[in-house]
Amino acid sequence: MSTPLIIICGPTATGKSDLALEVAHKFNGEVINADSMQLYKGMDIGTAKLSLNERQGIPHHLLDILNVNQDASVAQYQELARTAIAEIQARGKVAILVGGTGLYIKSVVDEMNFPETDPAIRSNLEREA
Repeated sequence: MSTPLIIICGPTATGKSDLALEVAHKFNGEVINADSMQLYKGMDIGTAKLSLNERQGIPHHLLDILNVNQDASVAQYQELARTAIAEIQARGKVAILVGGTGLYIKSVVDEMNFPETDPAIRSNLEREA
């Protein structure tokens, strides 16, 4: 039997983080961030990102992985989240995907493919725009 993936999704300030901590304690889980703004270092107040102390010793993944001048993409998130899930499950723990960015969650659980981009085409389109 494979280890389940638990998903907690909803709008800001609905108690997702508190519920995730309860679930993590009860089922030996680790949290994976699924909030596009919490990927960024320094985006703590406006995103309600839990502080290190508020995480109650529960490992949290995909928080503070980008600087504010870096771009995030769904394709990049999909790869990072799926890797984190596999690593957590390989340790015999439960992965808990938590956040309000529905497209990020959808990219993890559904079969979404993201083709590579062509820098020359992008550059031409940017010049046109």
